[in-house]
Amino acid sequence: MQLTTKDASNKSKSLVEAILMKMGGMNKCRRAFISSTLILFLSMRGKRNFLNFSRYGEYCEKSYRLHFEQSFDFWDFNQNLVKQNLGEERIIAFDPSYIPKSGKKTARLGKFWSGCASRSLKGLEISGIAAVGLAENTALSLEAVGTPNQEQLATKEQTLVDHYAELIIERGAKLVAISKYLACDGYFSKINFIDPIVQNTDLHIISKLRKDADLKYLYQGPRTGKRGRPKKYDGKIDLKNIDRKRFNEITHTDDVRISTIVCWAVSLKRKIHLSFVEFLKQGMPTGKYALYFCTDIEIEPALIYPYYKARYHIEFLFRDAKQHTGLTDSQARDEQKLDFQFNASLTAVNIAKAAHYLKAGQASEQPISLADVNATYFNELMLNLFLSNFDFDPDLPKNKTAIRKLLSFGKIAA
Repeated sequence: MQLTTKDASNKSKSLVEAILMKMGGMNKCRRAFISSTLILFLSMRGKRNFLNFSRYGEYCEKSYRLHFEQSFDFWDFNQNLVKQNLGEERIIAFDPSYIPKSGKKTARLGKFWSGCASRSLKGLEISGIAAVGLAENTALSLEAVGTPNQEQLATKEQTLVDHYAELIIERGAKLVAISKYLACDGYFSKINFIDPIVQNTDLHIISKLRKDADLKYLYQGPRTGKRGRPKKYDGKIDLKNIDRKRFNEITHTDDVRISTIVCWAVSLKRKIHLSFVEFLKQGMPTGKYALYFCTDIEIEPALIYPYYKARYHIEFLFRDAKQHTGLTDSQARDEQKLDFQFNASLTAVNIAKAAHYLKAGQASEQPISLADVNATYFNELMLNLFLSNFDFDPDLPKNKTAIRKLLSFGKIAA
């Protein structure tokens, strides 16, 4: 006998099964495996590896290994979640994340930058692509792609930035269907990243410039009619003392003062829409500022700063997956199994958000706690084990009260 309560994982299971039926291309056995495994990522304790999957799940260890070898279209699955749960105002966030890993035979093993350690470490890296809902104030993963190591990049005669750009270009049409704005951190404000993407896709980049960026005012005066190239620039922008007459002030609060202008970025060799953000303290200048920009010079200026800030939700996505759904736990060494683990882990976080946080495209007033979701699902897993081995009727009124207490056992906000 199994629990029929809707307080635990039933909504997540229904959500997963409904999307899998839409996708097609899978037999009943494969659909059952995907459904049970994605919920298992949210339900089990300890590391999410093949041995533990066999301890908590419905299949043996070899079955998990064999199923992880098969491809699954996580993009299509997650795109369905995005369309169902995020509103129309959304952006694409892109960011790599370091994954600790050892082993001489592990595919793509190399040295990658770790933001936590502030240095390059031995391991793996994934490039995360996520959709961020501005109204919902959260991110849902679309896909995680493994990054080649230095030897593999050298074979392809590529740099790391070239690889990142190629990755976006390959998915350009699918990304534009979600949003035309791609937000990424200041590392990607490079011409060899921005130019290929803008030239080969319909995407526009929102990113951050260095504080000492070389920027020039565009000449707006009359033409002289004389021979020679017309005047293009009208002096360098002094970022410590901007010309208020040329900048358009759009926001002035006690915390920030935002001014915008269309200017020329020398390092990017293109016109950009610049958002100059001065940080204030109780309305008084602090001397601190930041430069955000968009390659779309027609963008509504007030959107650049909030769109860039929304990018940071992809970091919370990585954090939740690493802490609660085993993003760094894989035992696998080959690329296919590793990619399945990474994407399944991030997709499990999506499912938890869609089932317990996002309500018909609106964010819940109560922030989601993956720790609470994991505690509830684990309690349900144990209760189902007891109910299947003992003669208890979960539908009896007195048992329902006890079950509700047991499902909340160990929750932070019970």
